[in-house]
Amino acid sequence: MDSEYQLKFDLTDKQKHVSHKLTEYVNDGKSVLLEAVCGAGKTEIIFEMVSDQLRKGRKVGFTIARRQVVIEIAERLSKAFTNITVIPVCQGYTSVTMADLVVCTTHQLYRYNGYFDVLIIDEPDAFPFKGNDTLKGIARHACKGSTVYLTATPDEELKNLVVERKVEYLYLSKRPHGFPLCEPEVLYGIKPYLLLQGILWLKKELEMNRKVLIFIPSKKLGARMKKLLSLFVSCNNIDSTSENKDQIIQDFKDDKYRVLFSTNILERGVTFSNVQVLVYKADNGVFDDASLTQISGRVGRNINYPTGDCLFLCESRQRSIDNCVSGIVRANND
Repeated sequence: MDSEYQLKFDLTDKQKHVSHKLTEYVNDGKSVLLEAVCGAGKTEIIFEMVSDQLRKGRKVGFTIARRQVVIEIAERLSKAFTNITVIPVCQGYTSVTMADLVVCTTHQLYRYNGYFDVLIIDEPDAFPFKGNDTLKGIARHACKGSTVYLTATPDEELKNLVVERKVEYLYLSKRPHGFPLCEPEVLYGIKPYLLLQGILWLKKELEMNRKVLIFIPSKKLGARMKKLLSLFVSCNNIDSTSENKDQIIQDFKDDKYRVLFSTNILERGVTFSNVQVLVYKADNGVFDDASLTQISGRVGRNINYPTGDCLFLCESRQRSIDNCVSGIVRANND
């Protein structure tokens, strides 16, 4: 099979090292945990391994928790691997389920019992895969060879697999553009103070002609805030019940509105250029340290916009916030 691929940019030396080691481990039949900070290019890092496995006639699958990310990743892989067939398999894309390279949601893995020689699981620490023994069992049965776990925020279960030497471990702490990760600014106070600070911060960002992604802890709150802010600036709202998620995301990418309110549905996977992030009520229980790390990782991903701002607004101090900030600082110092 002609599994050659094309990259729009050259990998850094660190990326190349991780890519070579990943290819070596999988070729030896080993499973791997690849921990890479948000925006480190972990999708591109797997290309060499995927190409090597396909060239050897092995079946490769790429599974992701969320439908929107499945579609985006399948598109990126199609552009890179132009000589093979790449398909997304998720809601709305189930008429064709077999191809050279399958990209599917975790729920669709039931179709592939014992099918894959290599299964790449993106963000295995995220909902709905995290803590779901049924989905984990389906994933185990779908793969008869090596499993590659990709994440910026491995949970204790994944870390234990490394400690128990059940998987190999690779780590990448730098983004390809070389700039540090965005370290969130954290403000504490009562609700009126936080709202005022949020408005002032948003005004500053919009005056700098930036677009802003605002994470909120509930669908109801997002709808209310969108209704209020739309009186002053073009904005929209997205959550798990939005019927036109793909269009909302594309319109935000195309700068059709300046502000997008979101629940944690957009905390992972989807990339926007030149976006700034605000998390309102970051101390709410729906945001754990992993989700806050992923959310702040939306900032500065594009090589043309490698820096940016992230603000957490909180009424109380939480360990999740401290762990997020300290983890980002630690990665920047590695």
